[in-house]
Amino acid sequence: MNRERVIKADTITLLIMCKDEFTKVKNIIKSLEKYVQEIVVVITGNVTVGEQGFVKVLYYPWHDDYSAPLNAGLRLCTSKWILRLDTDEEMDSINIKKVTQAVTFSTVDAFEVNQRGYLPEDRNEFGVKKVPKYNGYTKAVDDRCIRLFKNDPRIFFEFNTHETLYNSLKRSKLVYKKTNIVIHHWGKLTMSEKAPYYYKIALERLKRFPDDYQSYYYVGVAADFIGKLDVAYEVFKKGYEKYKTSYYKDPLDFVERKRRLLDGRRKVN
Repeated sequence: MNRERVIKADTITLLIMCKDEFTKVKNIIKSLEKYVQEIVVVITGNVTVGEQGFVKVLYYPWHDDYSAPLNAGLRLCTSKWILRLDTDEEMDSINIKKVTQAVTFSTVDAFEVNQRGYLPEDRNEFGVKKVPKYNGYTKAVDDRCIRLFKNDPRIFFEFNTHETLYNSLKRSKLVYKKTNIVIHHWGKLTMSEKAPYYYKIALERLKRFPDDYQSYYYVGVAADFIGKLDVAYEVFKKGYEKYKTSYYKDPLDFVERKRRLLDGRRKVN
């Protein structure tokens, strides 16, 4: 990656990618503008907005790849640290304060956070648990991910979907630290609208990167959500046979229980 590194001690750039949801972007900016020194918005849709103040806008054509636009956005960042959020996410004041404290650590290159995806009470999926009540929701799935990291050309996003920074950190032997920072994620509430598309690009990721540890997993998760339980079972099984870890065994058992329950209902009917 040909990205110039600009050092401004303890400063933060907020990086957001959106399609046409700029109203949501404005809400995120309003909530964080007191805590960041720069904002970079990468737009992959048709909306046109004007740059103003410390907000930079980059237009990038969409081609079924989440990493490419984000990596292009990284080239515009000039702060020492980068905080990356999605348009269906938010942060409360307690967790924002934790972010401002984290960036004072000079020996750490990135921080792992909890992306807390909230669910309605009547929905069940793998990994769901009870969480402290937030905006009326008490059920969620926590996913660990890197969202706060140094502005370093060795750190960049990979994969067309469920883009990640872990591989680039590992490749360059950079240090990341686990935290209890929570990013509130609302995307699971509208997953039924997006799941077929996520399933499609997860299959493409598996095709392109069959040896990546998580590629089978994301196909299984998407397949489970859209009701393709047999597909979900087979990909989780292949992942488990290949890696022999609970990362695949737990969802494999979960899908198997769902299949048995569904078969039981069919026999009753």
